[in-house]
Amino acid sequence: MKSVIIALTCLTFSLALTACGGKNDEGKQYHWSQAHGVLEDCRGVMNKSEQCQKNSNNQQYLFQIDRY
Repeated sequence: MKSVIIALTCLTFSLALTACGGKNDEGKQYHWSQAHGVLEDCRGVMNKSEQCQKNSNNQQYLFQIDRY
């Protein structure tokens, strides 16, 4: 019974997000770039990660996709 309630809650929530999302994007066209590799150091999005807390010289190779 508990799993049925959780499933219905998730379904309702996802339908609400689908119905309400994207209203401000009407008429706009977005383009997506090809995925490209980015070498990220501890000054960017990784600055509060556990890896950077242990070693501030740590770098990680990430895949980035841009929307424009």
